[in-house]
Amino acid sequence: MRYLLMPVTLFVRHFPQLVACYLLGYLGRTAAIEWAAWAGYDNDLWASLIMPLAGMARLGSYVGMFLVLRSGIPALAALPPRPSRQIDVFATIIVPFFAIYLAWQMFREDWLSFEYRGLYYKLGAMSPSSGPVELHPELLPVGTVTIVIIVAALVARFLFGRLKDKMPAWLLPVRVYLDTLWVFLVLTFSASHGVTFLINPSAWVSERRIIVWFNDTREGVFSHFHPLEAAWDGAMWALRTVFGGAAVPLIWLAVACIVYGATVKPDWHAAARRVGGDRIGRWLERSETARTQLSSGWKRVPGKVRTEVREQITGQLGKFKPITDSAHVIAAGGIFAVSLYVLAYLSLAWLDMSGSFFRAQLGSGYLLRGMAWLLGPHDITFWYGTWDLLALISHSIIEPLRICLIATTLAWCLDRSAAATAARPTAEAEAESRNPVS
Repeated sequence: MRYLLMPVTLFVRHFPQLVACYLLGYLGRTAAIEWAAWAGYDNDLWASLIMPLAGMARLGSYVGMFLVLRSGIPALAALPPRPSRQIDVFATIIVPFFAIYLAWQMFREDWLSFEYRGLYYKLGAMSPSSGPVELHPELLPVGTVTIVIIVAALVARFLFGRLKDKMPAWLLPVRVYLDTLWVFLVLTFSASHGVTFLINPSAWVSERRIIVWFNDTREGVFSHFHPLEAAWDGAMWALRTVFGGAAVPLIWLAVACIVYGATVKPDWHAAARRVGGDRIGRWLERSETARTQLSSGWKRVPGKVRTEVREQITGQLGKFKPITDSAHVIAAGGIFAVSLYVLAYLSLAWLDMSGSFFRAQLGSGYLLRGMAWLLGPHDITFWYGTWDLLALISHSIIEPLRICLIATTLAWCLDRSAAATAARPTAEAEAESRNPVS
């Protein structure tokens, strides 16, 4: 019960700080897009340099809200803080953030806002449309200058990486900007050159030859058996609902793990045994000899070669290691608790879709509709003057509450993970006492 009420308690207790962080991010993103539209509607260079600031504003806003809640949750307050100098910005923040940046469709939303605002400067008047909902890759401001900026940002990032231990702390925002810049522009360049996977992954998958062949074959077979067709449609609807609804909330939890430094060294063998049972345990035991031989062979490789290979692999795959490690923490929360969290997240999205980023959303959420209903009927002039304010109030309530829900769920997962770790030695000791080795 304490955990069920904690999101609301945290929201009330830290409301001023949470709203301040959200509004700073909102104003920063709006200002960045407006600036990019003003300076870059006819200039690819300025659009490319300014637009990543919109993503940085959101990143700072969400990280700030997470850190505000840290002291109010014992499980998170107990985690050791990490000095900024020891943080690999790309590994711990930028990569996970842009993983969600695509999943939330922030990438598309920012460029749609840019196109909408750019129309004002191109035409000298606001478009009568309330805004575009589909991103057209050919309209993205991408050219040769984009490639030059990407290369320059990568070179600068490499130099900063070599000197990161000697750099002053005030250069950390520059490192964040460089990482944001090249990742954002690589995504933009890819999207503008037909990599539709970045814009509409489900459509991209459905257009693959094997998927088209399978769908055509299935439709031909099921056309003679209508119950099978209905069962298939129902199963696909359920899968899309479950995985589509759960993906974004779970990615949010992964990012919270990384922001708080809550990732632990995972015992994947124990996790595999819990999921797969005795069969997986026996397979791991049988493969122990092969793993030992492989390890012995690796140790016979010259030390200089091993060090170089390890550094290269760690430098590339290590960027994504915090994401995989966070899965171990989330799994410790249990199916029931995580399911409740996903349901609560979807409920908040129902109240206000902004910030949940399941899809591009023009319509208002039910919280905003409820406020409009309470105000009663008014003429169109009244709504022109108040609608944006009501929408901002709705966002300022739901987005901080969503962060409180995520932080609370992570605290539950950490408590469960710590309890499972503490109970493991006792269980192993009891098992050994029941089966003594002769």
